[in-house]
Amino acid sequence: MEFKYAILLACLAFGIFLVYKEFKRKNKAHLVWRIIASVAMVGAFAALIVPITYTVKKVESVNELNLITVGTSSPTIAAIKGNKYYVDSAVLKAHQNIKANYLPDLAYHLQLHPELKQVHIYGYGLGKEELKKLENHTVAFHAGSVPSGVISCNWPAELKATTPLIVQGNYQNESDQAIKLLLFGLGKNIDSLSVKAKSSVDFSFKTIPKQTGKAVYRLIALQGKDTLSKEPVPFTVAKKEVMNVLVLASFPDFEYKFLKKWLYENQYPVALRSRISKNKYSTDFLNRKETNLDQINSETLKNIAVLLADEEELKALSAKERSTIQLAVENGMGLMIRLIDPKQTNPFQNFNRYEIPASAEKPLAFKIPAENANLNVLPFVQTLFLKTGANEQILVADTKGRAVVSTQLHGMGQVMGSTISATYQWQLAGKSADYTTFWSTLLDKASRKKSMDQTVQFVPQLTTVDQRTRLIVSGTDDKVPDMRLGEVKLSPRQNMELPFEWDAVFWPSQLGWNQLKINQKAVDFYVYQKSDWQNLKNANKISSTNHFIANQNKKQVNALQNNSSVEKEISKWWFLAIFLMAASFLWYELRILENK
Repeated sequence: MEFKYAILLACLAFGIFLVYKEFKRKNKAHLVWRIIASVAMVGAFAALIVPITYTVKKVESVNELNLITVGTSSPTIAAIKGNKYYVDSAVLKAHQNIKANYLPDLAYHLQLHPELKQVHIYGYGLGKEELKKLENHTVAFHAGSVPSGVISCNWPAELKATTPLIVQGNYQNESDQAIKLLLFGLGKNIDSLSVKAKSSVDFSFKTIPKQTGKAVYRLIALQGKDTLSKEPVPFTVAKKEVMNVLVLASFPDFEYKFLKKWLYENQYPVALRSRISKNKYSTDFLNRKETNLDQINSETLKNIAVLLADEEELKALSAKERSTIQLAVENGMGLMIRLIDPKQTNPFQNFNRYEIPASAEKPLAFKIPAENANLNVLPFVQTLFLKTGANEQILVADTKGRAVVSTQLHGMGQVMGSTISATYQWQLAGKSADYTTFWSTLLDKASRKKSMDQTVQFVPQLTTVDQRTRLIVSGTDDKVPDMRLGEVKLSPRQNMELPFEWDAVFWPSQLGWNQLKINQKAVDFYVYQKSDWQNLKNANKISSTNHFIANQNKKQVNALQNNSSVEKEISKWWFLAIFLMAASFLWYELRILENK
């Protein structure tokens, strides 16, 4: 006989004995209550020894996978029905008591379980590479709250000399206190702004680096005396390329004077010729050797990258000189023309323009759309604007979108027209960064373009230590590139659709600046710590996952359900309470009530 049956028989016999004794008792007061208490006491005693269980039906979805990522709140995890999984160990650090299974390889797990058709993702989501593994599955995204911090940021990884560094992005402040965000570099605070509590602010910091080569600035978030984040902003400044500039002025003015000084200070080789009278000129040569500028011929323009002139001076040139300039532009030289007269007097290119009354306007700021750069207001009213056509590109416009500088292709070169007559006012107002941005952008756009023999791209863009990084190299031919990381030679793989594109995979192990050699050409790149730009990475994951779901095929998957039975035991604390109450009543009735 099993133990539980022996206990039940013994308790049954004991219960019958107690009921029999109650009926034989002379005092019949409270008889019914004593019988109920006796039966309850014996029954509870039996339940304390023999567990009492009950069966419930459990419905589980057998073709769904619940994937928990960083950013999932504890209440959300508790509300998830069914088995839970995670692929990032950071989830376990955030929720130490989590009951979930670790998946070292999500794609492998999905292959082993082809019945899994739908994936529920909780938290911040997955990166682009991980989402590619879910292309054949229906994905439901239960996004976490937007992280507090820098959720978007961009800056140029490579700069040319005199080109400003512009760091732009968005800061999300979910805290109850204001935060100070600042750009720090070369031992000093470059720029800063304040982010109010419970607000989101777009920021844009601009500075012109004085050094060349590699540098790392910091984007720092401060709350009182506490440093919330200190994100690295690495970039390189290329050494200045030799760009010979020739200036032909029909009259000397402040615009030419300040431009000449700026070109000299920024190491541009420049030659300036100013007309004094007919066939008489004054010349200046800075950062270069002197030469004869009385006649503009092919020898004069041989090494000139950009020619800057006003319309009056171009009109005063001889037909032969204009023909020589036109041929040089067709071969790649840039021509910048100062447009001062509202009427068309330019013999080279047709720049349609219009003039507005000065009394109806106020000074407006300018912007460079291609560089996403905003310039400060010049202290004068701009009245002359350009009518741009389909073959023109707007380089500079005012805040109303009216063009003041545009460029047109002419053969292999560019012909640029500008109606801004007094950019030197930026210098006088202490806005030298705007002056530098304006002229360096225009000169770079107008100069001869060198063909790039190869381009290099890293995926992900934020290369992180000990994480898989894909290197993509595009060349001008289909030859196998020689890729080396230190002493390690990488094995490139050719793109079958684009034979000039090659890629290789590596795992960087050294923090900070690293160097690759591709066909003996050095390529510097920065390797981040795993803790760098975490809020930005999480915000990108939310965006990538939402974008993936928006573009996936809307396949409706009927969740297969598995009905199973689960046994549950009634807590013994309930029976202990019943046993004590029944025994207490019997004692109280016998000792107290019977004597009254």
